[in-house]
Amino acid sequence: MVYVDPKDLGYKPYWQKWLADRNNLVEQDELIKLFKKFVPSSIDLICSGVRDGKQAEKLKTIVPLTNLNMASGSCSIAVVVVVVAVIVVVVVVVIIIIIVAVVY
Repeated sequence: MVYVDPKDLGYKPYWQKWLADRNNLVEQDELIKLFKKFVPSSIDLICSGVRDGKQAEKLKTIVPLTNLNMASGSCSIAVVVVVVAVIVVVVVVVIIIIIVAVVY
């Protein structure tokens, strides 16, 4: 049996598995764009204090976090955002249908 410390493994295998579980290719493409734009730089800033490629002061956290903790949290937040977005779209469509029905 081989033990691999999660710190050595990093967050990318978790991210890749989570992304592969998404069935919608459009959703996957959007998530990849958002991930590349926000997650690595955020993790670098929080865990290492690296801002725009330069060493800055490391942020203080109440609870110690690893990059895997933050990546899994980001994935959970993304699911919630997608669900909320779908609900908002459905509500807007229902409101439009009601308005059209009342007007005509």
